[in-house]
Amino acid sequence: MAVLSSRSSKFALLASVAALCASTPILASNGIGLRGGQIVPQHYGMQYAANAYMAPQAQPYMQSYQPQPRPQPQYLGQVVSESYQIQAPQQPYTQNQNMSSSYVRASASPYGYAGPQAQIPQYVPSQHIQAIPVGNYQYASYNAGPSGLRGASQAFRNGFDVGGVTVRTSVRHSERMLNWQDNTTGKVLTLLTNRANGTLAPNSLYIGAGFKGGLMWQKTSVAGQFPLLSRFPDFSNRTDDQTGVFAINNAALAFTGTFGDWTTLYMQTEYSETEFVGQSEMQLRKAFVVFGNLEKTPFYAAFGRKTIDFGNFDGYNAFTQTEAQHYFHAVSDQPVFEVGYYNHGFKLSASAFSAGRHLRVAYAGEENNIGNYSASIAKEFNFGNGRAFTLGTSYLHDTSYRNNYTAHTFSLIQSGTPPANFIEYRNSAVDAFVEYNSPLFDLMFEYTTTLEPWAAAIPQDANGVVDPAYIDANGEITFDQNLEVFVAQARFKPMINGRRVSFAAVGNWGNIGDDFVGVGIGGQPTSWKKNQQHALSVEYPVSPYFDIGIEYMYNKGFIPFVAPQLVSSNDTVAHAINIGIKARF
Repeated sequence: MAVLSSRSSKFALLASVAALCASTPILASNGIGLRGGQIVPQHYGMQYAANAYMAPQAQPYMQSYQPQPRPQPQYLGQVVSESYQIQAPQQPYTQNQNMSSSYVRASASPYGYAGPQAQIPQYVPSQHIQAIPVGNYQYASYNAGPSGLRGASQAFRNGFDVGGVTVRTSVRHSERMLNWQDNTTGKVLTLLTNRANGTLAPNSLYIGAGFKGGLMWQKTSVAGQFPLLSRFPDFSNRTDDQTGVFAINNAALAFTGTFGDWTTLYMQTEYSETEFVGQSEMQLRKAFVVFGNLEKTPFYAAFGRKTIDFGNFDGYNAFTQTEAQHYFHAVSDQPVFEVGYYNHGFKLSASAFSAGRHLRVAYAGEENNIGNYSASIAKEFNFGNGRAFTLGTSYLHDTSYRNNYTAHTFSLIQSGTPPANFIEYRNSAVDAFVEYNSPLFDLMFEYTTTLEPWAAAIPQDANGVVDPAYIDANGEITFDQNLEVFVAQARFKPMINGRRVSFAAVGNWGNIGDDFVGVGIGGQPTSWKKNQQHALSVEYPVSPYFDIGIEYMYNKGFIPFVAPQLVSSNDTVAHAINIGIKARF
């Protein structure tokens, strides 16, 4: 297919970013953990203790709440509650030379532990901030003393044994693994580093849950066209130009197993009201095992059903996904095999998986043959005081934008009829992002594009016959607009009433087609050149378990990815307000 000179410049830009990523390990020797440890309202950044480098993300999460006097906790059984700050025993410690993190190992247990010796993390607060572990909250309206709330809840918070297995919960771990806005593609490293930093205890089963939902209201300039990306196009009846719904966007139950020094198992089942036609509201979204130990080696491997390591796709706003995530988020339906390397802020990964249709953008060739791949490279630079700069790029070998047949689900692909003139070719995608983080301010830019135009966006009739204006004298198609999106976002995180509040602004600009105007359903004109989505939001953490937020969303352009030439419009304008909650344990 013909390629304009502008595409050459894009390739040059992406190649430059990739080359810079590959060269940066020799330029710096520290990092902050590739987004895995960056939780609002937590303090960002890696620390150094006695000149010993702490493995990225191995720094226990720090919270800038001021501690309050409280009763001394009574420890139950063999487990120390994460809700209490561990007090150092009055006896010597010895440095564990096999651990790259700043850990010390008790030579004898003062807490009545049986079995393996306890690993006690050495907390290193940021300068000028009195910091305590994130679990150690104290609110005037809630007393988490030894008696707990309703008695039995305290015992559960401390963990209990089932058939010789210790069952626990960790809100810090759940916040990262069950977060649908941040840490979108960083789950594997989150598991490894939460084991390294002590967030996950060894030989335990962790139960966690997450919830996101609330009120979604939208007003559109064209009846029936509601382009909010957190909903599918059938937001309401086609005769409505205003609607409001209560929605459960996500509700998930997760299990994490930490058995042995090298193996971590993760499973996540999820409910969502926003599924494609033919998909179940309940899905096993993730089921994978990770083999690795960052305290002993920078190499790791993962296998199972998981998010494919492609792109960043984090969203600073409260509830609605970015256009980059909407267009390009790759979630597997069949097992993925991933191998990776992570050391001193430098990450490299490669993945292989089935060629068939997956849950989101990954799609290539016939089903059940290993024929699709991805690769990712990123580097972080730590500037101290919680400030860091990250850049990365990634590649996905084939995508669902590979043909002009816009049936996206398994059932529709198998039961539907492709266009008589079926256009198909491999269409890879590349992504590049840069991000700056600090305790008070975050900034990120991300650009994602296919390497060929999306065949369905080429002007054509219902049979797939391309408009003659886009055919040259040699019979070649001259349409050259790749599917691409640019995201720019910023987040301001001041402390208000002792809590770190997030104020976010996110802009999305997507390009799909050109200035062509077609004829759609009912003879209405259609256009699908570009769309925009811009958001302003505020999130307030009521507790480590519960957030509330409000989000305003401006959308311009209604271009669904199912039969876009039949219903699309560049000119549709919609305003949305989302008010909701996020909860986890």
